[in-house]
Amino acid sequence: MATRSFFSHSTLRAVVGLSAATLVFTVVPAGSSTAEPSLSLAEVTRQVAALNEEASNANEDFLAAQINVDNANRRLSSVQSRIAREQRSLNRVQNDISSLASIAYRSGGLDSSLELLLADNPTEFLNRSASLDQVSRGQGAALRRAQASSQRLAQDQLALGQELGSLKSAKASAAAAADAVSSRAAKARALLARLTAEDRARYAAAQAARRASIARASRAAIRSGGSSGGGFSGGSAGSGRAAIAVAYAKAQVGDNYVWGADGPSSFDCSGLMLAAWRAAGVSLPHQSGAQYGSTSRVSRSELRPGDLIFFYSPISHVGMYIGGGLMVHAANPGDGVVVDSINGYWSGRWSGAGRV
Repeated sequence: MATRSFFSHSTLRAVVGLSAATLVFTVVPAGSSTAEPSLSLAEVTRQVAALNEEASNANEDFLAAQINVDNANRRLSSVQSRIAREQRSLNRVQNDISSLASIAYRSGGLDSSLELLLADNPTEFLNRSASLDQVSRGQGAALRRAQASSQRLAQDQLALGQELGSLKSAKASAAAAADAVSSRAAKARALLARLTAEDRARYAAAQAARRASIARASRAAIRSGGSSGGGFSGGSAGSGRAAIAVAYAKAQVGDNYVWGADGPSSFDCSGLMLAAWRAAGVSLPHQSGAQYGSTSRVSRSELRPGDLIFFYSPISHVGMYIGGGLMVHAANPGDGVVVDSINGYWSGRWSGAGRV
């Protein structure tokens, strides 16, 4: 029986303790500052943003490790099923061998030449002798089957040990990545605690204003359809399943970025892509690199709404092309789900694009 995956995406959120949006907007109660040297508001803002980025990268590592855990569990279950089948097969062969041995014992008491001399019916004896020969040949075949089953069973038991080792390693990687996310979140909270009460209030207000401004700009970009400049296709909403996925992703603009989340009202970058295409009836893995591997490559000039766009090397971020040189993505803990141009900043971090 397969062991159960020890981490889930909701578990990761519980490990971190706060959603990313809560983290950046939290105002720490007055009097919680430590004796450490005070930091300027600008420096805290810079460091919190850097910690959020590190946590987002660690979240991608966690998601990749979680996929490895799930895959190892499936392989382990497959090996365990094979072992059970081989054991049943070996038991049947062993029973056959026991039956054949019993038949041979009951029928083979005298030397064959003496039996022929003493037999009342020589023809009957010869028929029985031929049957015993078949029994003998059946024993040989059964023994060979038993040997083959034993060898397969031994190989599967060896594979079981290897899969258990893989599962243990994948779990350790997932735990380390989850700890990395948690530690970055804790450091960011500690930084905010070092601000004066006035600066904490200013920080929260600035973050809220930035978030609202980005959300307004994102919705305005959706309404305008963007620009088809830069060698990219125009602002069509796409068709079929892609249109459903695009509509879903657009509707999430303004939602929170939360590590490990895939909806319904908070997402990380790959979680938004998973949820959008899930709404269209298509299954995607929850990790940007794995989504890259699950899609077909397309060039920038071939982009169509619904295509996924991947960034950085190694890949650690993903957005959805919505036409007009625009993409929707869960950008980061501070900004949440937004619409951005794929030119400029993101063009320089381009890693590839994929069609679902």
